[in-house]
Amino acid sequence: MFDFPNLLCVRFYGGVDDISYLYVAKHVPTGEYVALKYTDLTLSPDYELIDELIRTVRNTRLCQHRNILPYWTTFVETERMWNVTYPMKIGSFRSIMQNHYPDGLSEAIVATTLREVLNAICYMHDNRMIHNDIRADNILLGDHGEIRVTGLRQMISLSQGGQFVESVFSIVGDNIEWAAPEVIAQNSNYDEKADIYSLGITAMELAYNKTPFDDWPPLKVLLSKLEFPCPAIPSQKVLSRDFYRLVNACIQKDPSLRPSAHELLEHPFLKLARSPRYLEAHLVHAITNPTSSPLSSSSPGGTTPEPQLSIADSPE
Repeated sequence: MFDFPNLLCVRFYGGVDDISYLYVAKHVPTGEYVALKYTDLTLSPDYELIDELIRTVRNTRLCQHRNILPYWTTFVETERMWNVTYPMKIGSFRSIMQNHYPDGLSEAIVATTLREVLNAICYMHDNRMIHNDIRADNILLGDHGEIRVTGLRQMISLSQGGQFVESVFSIVGDNIEWAAPEVIAQNSNYDEKADIYSLGITAMELAYNKTPFDDWPPLKVLLSKLEFPCPAIPSQKVLSRDFYRLVNACIQKDPSLRPSAHELLEHPFLKLARSPRYLEAHLVHAITNPTSSPLSSSSPGGTTPEPQLSIADSPE
């Protein structure tokens, strides 16, 4: 347990949002480095936001898995909420792509990332939890290639009878592009397969640095998901058949047709997955050493280019 007086801030990383800030701190007695996030509760009178913060902490404390970002301790001091957690120094995959890989990541890196995320999802589903917000922004990379999932503010525990009772705009929030059709439709009996749909959208996001609904107005996204199959991403980037098969399996409109997280771990596409050390050598090194040759989607570790398939037309 890390107590506040024994934490020494050594680096300011910047703002997480309008009221939260992130530091790297050193725990003086042990010499270990931690991430220290503080939220200034005086900057927002929004009680719903405070409730969301409390819910995030509570949900995160329920999960103990190597691929889920832990909160080691949480405390309030002078109207600031502090969370002490594992330092994921490279950041989210969303920020990694925005800053370094505008055309998306190689298939080997996508497969490795999806495997680690699926390990976290399997743990949650085995414990009757739905993450409800899988996307690149909630997948973090550490400086040794480790991957951890975060963003548990919308998590639902089915063991507590998780019912979908709030309005679509309140529940879906800013993750409408990744939300499953049944979640948007507010069906009270949606289950873990909603995470599988989000994983399929996230797979495309990692590969292309955008979702099929990129830059769409929210209402258009809502209507499209309720009425039509998921559209393809217009792109010249060539990806493998196994990638499209995995994505197609995940984004089936009918939840019962989607595979489980455990079944996806056996998918042929994930045979491309490598170890965290591979990510450290090929992704972390390229980001932290900008003079090195950047890892592109066609670099070693990807797949041999094949004729491009659309999401809709790729074979089952």
